[in-house]
Amino acid sequence: MINFKKSILAVCITSLVLAGCAAPGGQGGQSGSVNSDTALRCAAFGVGGALLGVMVGGKGAAVKGAAVGLAACAVVEIASRQTKSSATVDEQYRSSNRNQLPQTAKIDAYTMSVTPNGVAKAGDAIRVQSSIRAISGVRDPVTEVKEQLVVYAPSGEEFKRGEKKVNDSTGSGEYENTFTLRLPDGAPQGMYKFKTQIFLNGKPASVHESSVQVAALDLPSPHMAVAAR
Repeated sequence: MINFKKSILAVCITSLVLAGCAAPGGQGGQSGSVNSDTALRCAAFGVGGALLGVMVGGKGAAVKGAAVGLAACAVVEIASRQTKSSATVDEQYRSSNRNQLPQTAKIDAYTMSVTPNGVAKAGDAIRVQSSIRAISGVRDPVTEVKEQLVVYAPSGEEFKRGEKKVNDSTGSGEYENTFTLRLPDGAPQGMYKFKTQIFLNGKPASVHESSVQVAALDLPSPHMAVAAR
């Protein structure tokens, strides 16, 4: 009976939060900025997630629930472009490898960086930029190069993810891919981990990780180290 009541309450909380978020305009005739409305809806997500966490797992799950709720308001924008053609990349590879291409498709180079190089604040744009060079093999060409980003909250829980196919055509190429993450007001403070991974022709390949400190909006921005590897 207790579990049944918890389930009913959880459904009610979820419905209430979603109802509030589904009506961004509010009642007719009321005024208010879009930013204020968004902040209120994101706060509702956070509170609703925390309440659901309490219902399901007690106090320990409240923080995790709030982070999951706020993640719904986090935005990830993705943009990519080709920086070197297939012919150029193949020629450069051959010149360093006895005029031969590899037997199978491979990721020849992959770098990732995160900005700002210091403390980020909720609402600031956090950019994860990658440079990717893929080489077609003698036996199989490059058909798909996809990059995936997974962001982990300070609690260690997955907070947000995004992915994008960066190549438009088959063959070798060099690409620049950028994920731009905007955290909502009220997002948990602390160290966020950013993990990127390349999938080449559907198979997992290179991985990079980096961490960024996120501070409250009203705090100054002291120079703090960004741990990366």
